[in-house]
Amino acid sequence: MANLSSADLEKGVITASAGNHAQGVALAAQRLRTHAVIVMPRTTPQIKIDAVRNLGGRVVLQGDNYDAAHAHAREIERQRRLAFVHPTTIRR
Repeated sequence: MANLSSADLEKGVITASAGNHAQGVALAAQRLRTHAVIVMPRTTPQIKIDAVRNLGGRVVLQGDNYDAAHAHAREIERQRRLAFVHPTTIRR
């Protein structure tokens, strides 16, 4: 996320995750002073949902698995023009 443009950070970021990636994106967004939407499956443990919220992430619960949450996150990305932060993307 540190490599995102200021224009992207101004719009905000989005991801799909049910765990550590969600928390990392929420923390990075907080530090980079942007907002983060985290789409999580409805089956995500409450402790992980609470952790993301405590870091300032906006949690959206969608679907019963990661694939459903991911598809919904991509739709929100297109609608709101947010920057998608994929869990396997590493830029150098």
